[in-house]
Amino acid sequence: MAIKSIEEDHPAVRVINEDPDSFFGLTFPLGHTNRGFFPRAATLREQAFSNLKNLLLTRKGERLAQPTFGSRLHEIIFEQSDADIGDKIEASIREAVEEWLDYIIIQNVFVTRENNSVFVTLEFSVTLDDPDSIDQLTFTFSGV
Repeated sequence: MAIKSIEEDHPAVRVINEDPDSFFGLTFPLGHTNRGFFPRAATLREQAFSNLKNLLLTRKGERLAQPTFGSRLHEIIFEQSDADIGDKIEASIREAVEEWLDYIIIQNVFVTRENNSVFVTLEFSVTLDDPDSIDQLTFTFSGV
């Protein structure tokens, strides 16, 4: 199946992306910036990055009225048995993203352990922006 261009499916995305005075939404963490107390995403890629972090670092059941929002990352990271931790982490990430952020495609998930830390690196693309461009996001879980 071919991916349609932004103009065909989501013309407003292109308009907002190209307008320096338009914003997609809030980014995290909240706090005072040169753009105000609530930092805003000026590009779709910036908003997707923030949405991905928010989804994966939220525990399932944590958000009121949306019990399936989030991932099982925290639960998996702190399990007693970690024989297949990489496979469990990847499955949890893919499941959450497919359900909630279908405009993000997870290309690769790399899980490494070092001392008492687990590093999770994602390679992903944003289909509504530039599906051929790959971005990276790394999470560090210490004290595991």
